[in-house]
Amino acid sequence: MKNLSIKLFLIFFIFILYAPYVWAQDYENQEQIEIEIEIDTLQLYIKNAQYRQAIEFINSMEPTKDLLYQKALCFRYMSNHISAIEILTDLSEEYPDDIPIILQLANCYEAMSKYAKSIDCYDNLLRIDSTNTYFEVRKADLFFKAEKYNLALEAYNKIDTSYNPNYISRCIAMCYEKLNQQENAKQYFNKAWDLNELDVYSANSLVKIHVKEENYLSAYENSEKYIRIDSTDATMNALNAYVYYNMDLYDIAIERFEKSLQQGDSSVLVNRSLGFCYYLTDKDSLAHPLLQQALLQDTTNTNVLYILGKVCNRLGYYQEAIECFKTLLETITPSTILLFNSNKELAFAYEKTESFNKAFQYYQTALGLTQDNNFRMELFFSLATIADKELKYYPSAINYYTQYHTTLLNYQGSLTDEQEINEIESKLTALGEYIKLLKEKEEQRIKLLKEEAEKRMKLLMEEVEKIK
Repeated sequence: MKNLSIKLFLIFFIFILYAPYVWAQDYENQEQIEIEIEIDTLQLYIKNAQYRQAIEFINSMEPTKDLLYQKALCFRYMSNHISAIEILTDLSEEYPDDIPIILQLANCYEAMSKYAKSIDCYDNLLRIDSTNTYFEVRKADLFFKAEKYNLALEAYNKIDTSYNPNYISRCIAMCYEKLNQQENAKQYFNKAWDLNELDVYSANSLVKIHVKEENYLSAYENSEKYIRIDSTDATMNALNAYVYYNMDLYDIAIERFEKSLQQGDSSVLVNRSLGFCYYLTDKDSLAHPLLQQALLQDTTNTNVLYILGKVCNRLGYYQEAIECFKTLLETITPSTILLFNSNKELAFAYEKTESFNKAFQYYQTALGLTQDNNFRMELFFSLATIADKELKYYPSAINYYTQYHTTLLNYQGSLTDEQEINEIESKLTALGEYIKLLKEKEEQRIKLLKEEAEKRMKLLMEEVEKIK
């Protein structure tokens, strides 16, 4: 019995001795479980893109470095870069060698187009890890985005050639292109394309440079080369069609542009160029809707306005033609052939809508914009016939018929074909007789007006005498 009492006492003593330790262990385990639950909850919010809930959850907890970093990321994912920058700036000051913090800060500055501050971040990152090529590439990219192309070119050229050589070559080409060093740009776009035959950006850029230089043969060769590799790229197909258009191979260009439309490419280049091709092949009804769409996409394009106006005149849509040419005349600069043609076409449209005074006005304007004998001959005739047949203003009609006769005579002098010369001779003879007839009519009209004026004056004088 005594031994039993001693055993019980020892058990009780041991329990008293170890109870606090056991309780402490239980508390720590419970605390760890709660932390893990909190971390899992936060990660679930972030995983499901519930960033607002994640931020609210973080705000309810004791702030730590990791939680503040996660909060900054949530703000960044919500495009609230200002709040993210505030948190990341404080963290970077406290942890100046923490790469993820500085990297995210650089990303936020870049998203806000604060490229200089982002570049500073990459300088800091390279201080921490000078062998990190990714940091060098991103710094070079930022120089390019900041339009500091010489600095970008210098930075790209320093990058290890084993790091994605296709990308680096393409970036160097882009720098040269921006610096208007087209030969170097072509060299590096070619190099980038050689390194990756599916590099459509480099291939397209190379073709575009050739088109800009009007080197259509090289543009044709390179566009055909890429299409043999991948015939699905919309931009290259459109460029290829545009090359055929500039080589005056309109039927092939139409076929290629139609293919681009079927592939869903309704860009202004496709609509405009296909419309031009149809116009140049006398398919005005097909050109009309395409040019209308191209004008909606590029309302200031003078070429589209002019050709659309021409198409409308040819289709008989004179009111639409008038609107096109009036808009065109408000936008183009003086002393251009386009200005002359626009006035002439606008006059033609007004003539067809029987607005003869306006037609006469714009034909006169067009006449003042050209010294070409053939154009002047055409305009003299238009002005003469409107003055004669529509406005019944015979002095102007005689004046313009006479000038038409002179230009027609000059035109005859430039001919060598006997038949054509004889045809012009017949026209000159008939025109001379008609001018003579008009002059006689005008003289008779003036004579009658004088006689009428004299009669009125005589009657007036008689009335005055009676009053006296």
